[in-house]
Amino acid sequence: MDALTSILFYFCAAGAVAGALVAATLPGVAARGYGLLLFALGAAGLLAVLSAGFAAVVCLVAFVACALLLGSRRGPLEVEPPARLASHLGAAAAAVLLAGLLYVGWRADFAVGSYPGGWFGSAAVGRLFFSRDALPLEAIGGVLLVALAGAGLGLRAAGRRR
Repeated sequence: MDALTSILFYFCAAGAVAGALVAATLPGVAARGYGLLLFALGAAGLLAVLSAGFAAVVCLVAFVACALLLGSRRGPLEVEPPARLASHLGAAAAAVLLAGLLYVGWRADFAVGSYPGGWFGSAAVGRLFFSRDALPLEAIGGVLLVALAGAGLGLRAAGRRR
């Protein structure tokens, strides 16, 4: 990477880490929403610096939607405290995953190659989705449609009960 790309990469990484820490540690719902928004900008910036424009747009849209949903809540988040055994097992699994990722990051090497599709690469993604993977793409789209419709009906029914 050249100097400007490295600076942008580390700037976006710092923003993503700061946003994740804000979203995880601050008590207010609005502050968590702003932290998630900062994380979205940092993560999308990281993907954009790495020439993954489509993934950056998907990441940005998904996390901004989550931040808006989190920020639109009124009142405190009501979450049950997790069971002690489950939280310890989750922490141990996260530590093992982190150790594995650190090992792969330390021992791996980047593949050398070029990508002629440009910065965004939407044409390549479209060719990939609609040529080889058309049926799985349609199946995933159908599952997402049913899930969103079910979630909408569930929220509508919950609103009627109040």
